[in-house]
Amino acid sequence: MKIAVLGSTGRTGRLLVTQALGRGHQVTAVARTPDRLADLAADNLRTVRADVGDPATVLAAVDGADVVISALGITRSQDPRVLGDGAALVAGAAPRVVWLGSLGLGATTGALGSLNGLLLKRLLRHEWDAKAVADRAVLDAGGTLVHAGPLTDRPYRGRGTLVPAQGLKPRLVPPTAPRAGIAALMLDEAEHPRHPASTAVALFPRRR
Repeated sequence: MKIAVLGSTGRTGRLLVTQALGRGHQVTAVARTPDRLADLAADNLRTVRADVGDPATVLAAVDGADVVISALGITRSQDPRVLGDGAALVAGAAPRVVWLGSLGLGATTGALGSLNGLLLKRLLRHEWDAKAVADRAVLDAGGTLVHAGPLTDRPYRGRGTLVPAQGLKPRLVPPTAPRAGIAALMLDEAEHPRHPASTAVALFPRRR
């Protein structure tokens, strides 16, 4: 399978690249600074410089991909519209999209309860509206949203799952998610679509 990874130099995006390579896929790592992936060398890896601010570069980067997987994120110094613009651009060009979002924002607003929802909106006000725009663009194009709680670097034990967001009961404590597990579940969804045009929540067993 030909897979393009957005946000490939981030902590989660890099795991998506390495895991996809390990599964034998043809991988295009898309980034504003692809030199940060110079230490990764594989016959099935291609790195491409692209920026959402230059739509032509993004369209060229994902051209020919069977699926685009996005771990795209922003910093407080970036214009949050990058998320919505990027989602709309990619969703309109790619055959399939698997997009990483945040539990409690966008398509899962309210999943953490009303009080936590208000606190989260205040904490992430910089990107709150942009997340909702990105989610809607992906869903409208028939893509899959994967929403996760706070990401961690703890080891992944291989017992994560994606569950439909519909009917998810509000949680007072956001469930954490190992980055390696998120990468694995997003690749599983890319290989065997089970949640097209819908939002799935990544859940993992609690640590003991």
